[in-house]
Formats: sequence, C-alpha cells, structure tokens
Amino acid sequence: MGGRVKNPLSGKSIAVEERNDGVYVGVTRSDRESITVESIIDAVENAGVMNFDADRFRSVFSRARGVPEKIGPSFEYYDETMDNYISCSMTPLKASIKISERYLLKGSKPNAHQLLFYLKRKGIVHGIDTERLVRICVESLFERYIDVAAATPPEDGADARIEIKVALSPEIRPKMRSDGSVDYRSIQTFTSVSKGDLLAIRYPPGLGKPGITVTGEPIAPQPGQDLPLPAGRNTVTSADVMQLHAATTGIVFFDNSLLTVAELLHVDNDVDFSVGNIKYTGDVLIGGNVRPGFTVEAEGSIHIKGEIESATVTSRAGQVIIDRGVVGKGDTVITAKKGITLNFAQDAHLRTEGVVTFEKYLLHCRVVCESCEGNGHQNSIIGGEIRAEKSISVRQCGSEKGVATKLLIYDKNKSIINEKIRELSALHQRLAAELEPVERQLKTKAALMKRTGGEETSDRSRDEVRKWVEAYNALKKKAGYVEEKIKELNSALTLPGARDGFIRVFDRCYPGTSFTLYDNSLPVTSLLVNKRFSLKDQSITVEGT
Repeated sequence: MGGRVKNPLSGKSIAVEERNDGVYVGVTRSDRESITVESIIDAVENAGVMNFDADRFRSVFSRARGVPEKIGPSFEYYDETMDNYISCSMTPLKASIKISERYLLKGSKPNAHQLLFYLKRKGIVHGIDTERLVRICVESLFERYIDVAAATPPEDGADARIEIKVALSPEIRPKMRSDGSVDYRSIQTFTSVSKGDLLAIRYPPGLGKPGITVTGEPIAPQPGQDLPLPAGRNTVTSADVMQLHAATTGIVFFDNSLLTVAELLHVDNDVDFSVGNIKYTGDVLIGGNVRPGFTVEAEGSIHIKGEIESATVTSRAGQVIIDRGVVGKGDTVITAKKGITLNFAQDAHLRTEGVVTFEKYLLHCRVVCESCEGNGHQNSIIGGEIRAEKSISVRQCGSEKGVATKLLIYDKNKSIINEKIRELSALHQRLAAELEPVERQLKTKAALMKRTGGEETSDRSRDEVRKWVEAYNALKKKAGYVEEKIKELNSALTLPGARDGFIRVFDRCYPGTSFTLYDNSLPVTSLLVNKRFSLKDQSITVEGT
C-alpha cells in the first residue's frame, strides 16, 4: 500500500507507506494541527485492519517529525464474509461464539487475530480468553458454542466491623476445675475503665470493587453492611463516629449488646461501722464482707467479694454476686432484679426475677426466682422452700435425716392475681367495716325524723343526714368497684396458664422432700435417683433424666 490515506473526518491526509518490513507513516506539524489522532485510528479500524498498533501510532503522531516512521508490520485485513459464518451469543457476563464448518469450503481457516477482531466489532472488549481463541482455530472447534469471554465479577464491600478495645466478653465463662466442677469465683465480673478510655473502634463498611462486563461496562458492587458503635449509657462517640470512649470512670459491661459504663462505688474492706449502710445509684463493689445488721442498696449490680451475715442486700435493677456465701438467722434478705449468684446460703431469703445460681448448697432458705440452678460438683438443697417460675435443677435435695424440703414450680401470673385478690379482699373488708357505723347512723337519723314527722327537724339535722348519705354512697360505690375487680380477677384465674416448668434432680432425692408443680403436689416417700418432674395431664410425671 502506498500514497495517501484519506482522513474521513477532517478531509485532510497523512503520508502512508507500506514497505517490505512494515507500514510507515509521516506526520508533519501541520498534519497534527489539522487532524486528530483518534480520527485516523477510527479510519484504520473501520477499514478492518486487525494488527494496527494504535499506541505506537499515537507516539509517532505526537512527535510529528515529518519523516516516515514505522508503526508496525504490514496490515492484516479482516475478512468481513466471516460474519456470515460466525454466531455470537452474549450477555453482560459472558460471550460465546460458534463457527460454521461451511467457512472451510472457502478454502481458508480462521485464526485467532480474526476472531479477536470479530469480537471487538461486536463490542466484546473485556475478559477475552485469547488462548481459547487459538484452540478454536488449531483444534477446529466448530459447530458448537464455546465461551470466549467472561466478565470480571464485582467484589462486594466488607461489612463494617466493631473492635472492642477492653478486655470484656459478652459470654463470660467460668473456669473448669480438674474434677469437672465449675469455679464461678474465677469469673472477672467487672472491668474498670477511666473517663476518656477507648472502648471500641468502628471500621466502616467497604464500598467494594466494581466488576466489568464483557463489553467493558462497570458492574456495581454491593457495599458492605454498616454497623453502629455499641454506644450505651455513659459513653461518647468521636466526631467521626469511628471511636467510642468512656464518658465517666466506672465499670464497663454489655447491656443488651450495648457497651455501658456504670459508675462504681468501691468499698475496699468490710461494710461495718467504719462505713455504715450503703445506698447508691450505680454499681457497688465490696472487697470484704457485709457485717450483721448492715444494709447495702444499689440501683445497679452489687458484687461482694466476701460473705453476708444477717444483713440486707438489694439491687433494684441489676444482679447480686457473692463470691463466698450467705450466713443468716432468718434475718438475711438478698433481693436482685436480674439474678443472684453465690457459693452457698444458709437461713436466708433470696428473691429475684432472674436466676439464682449457687455452687455448694442452699440450707433452710426461702427462695423466690425465675429459675434455680445448682452448678457445683456436689450442690444440694436441704430444708426450706424453693419457689421458681420455670425450673429447678439440683444434684441432691433433702437429706438422709428426712429434713422437710419443698421445691415448687408456680404460675407467676396467677400468683400475682391471687395477691391482688387478697389485697382487694382486705380492702373490701375495711370498706365494709367503715360502712357499718355509717349505715347505723343513717338508720338512727331516719328513725328520729320519722318520729318527729320531719317538720320539726332542724336545718342542722338535715345537713348531718345529707353528709351521712354522701359518705354512705361513696363507701358503697367503692365497695362495688372492689367487688367488680375481684370478680374480674377470679375470672382471669380460670384461664389456662403456664404448665411447662420442671424440676430436675441429677442425683439423690430423699424422703421428706415434696414437689409441687402448679398446685399439684407429690411427696417423696422413698429414695429417688436421677429424676425429672413435670406436669402432664394435670398430674406430676416422674421420668429419668
């Protein structure tokens, strides 16, 4: 090829020579000013040149030396009749081609350059498997669709991540002893922090990396899921919402999956005359014992490293943890909203809406709880009464001496209703007692007015009668309201309630023990071993555990 190649866009031309060793192009500065490099590239590609080195041509064009420069080997032109013998199946994610054997009848065979140019003409420019194109030609893989290009899939963004920077786990686990029992005293209950301490870092979600279709279009990735900082009470987030810090000095813990810092009252030694009774709005940590006669009250949790003796401990919104135990004389009361954990208790009252967990024994105790769980290797319940809403699990109950031991599963809702009925019944009795003298006075006044005929009754007497009538009507109205409420509550008692609670004794259950499940009682008259007690068809069933 020699002479001039016409620029189809600008109408101007550049010098082109085809020599034995390749194609040469001469570009002058005036050429560079009058035409664009891309217009020449488009013209050459539209002419079907398959081996045109566009980057090399751009380099020659930018220099514009005015002398012929080699831009590549002799041009190879695409045989457009191939379009009649090639079928293309394409989606954004994949492209396949099928070559008809009829093309061979022309006396020629396709090559990889031709197939690559064919794909480019179809707009397929990404993910082309050139090795497979060579195989198709070399191995004559005709008359079937073969995948020749694949999209690059997007890389979805990583989810946001929260790194907790304090030594705290939402699943605190106790230490296992060598004999298989559990040491609950090994639990690190509190983690202390100071104001400003870093609690957590938020690593934002990744945006991901876009993919590319076979036609070169971007494929949007799925961004990662975001996560907020677990900001609970007494914490503060940084301005960029990437860090969580303690807003005060105290103890840090998870509360409903949120990091919370509670202000901590720390008493190093015993609660005695040197300290006095404690009443605090936050959490309390006592390094020693609670001595007889003293009281510890807190809105938060209470952790006692020592023991409690004839004292009162109350946690209104948290839990009570006693590392050692409780020794009472019937005058020790432990109350906690969320649970009580202790080593042992003797002659004590334990009340919680949560779980009572003990390691050794409960001896002559009165317990009201959601569940009661003995977790020590040889835990036992001897004497007293354990009243649980859901379950009681213990290794041994009662004793060889036949100590009376009561284990009860009760319907908490019906218990509350019965308590309300008792309160309303007592109120109704007081109203009846107040109503009796009023009614007597009215009868007396009415009889007096009847004897006098009413005409000689003074205004003062009439006012007195009016007041007694008003008082009578008010008391009667109250009494009627209370009666209606009692009827409603008695009606509620007839509705079906909870019946899925159970009692489990893993080892021995001695005579003298009695089980009650929802008002159904079963006294133990002989030694039982490894039994589970539950209610079925309004009777207590006993099964092996």
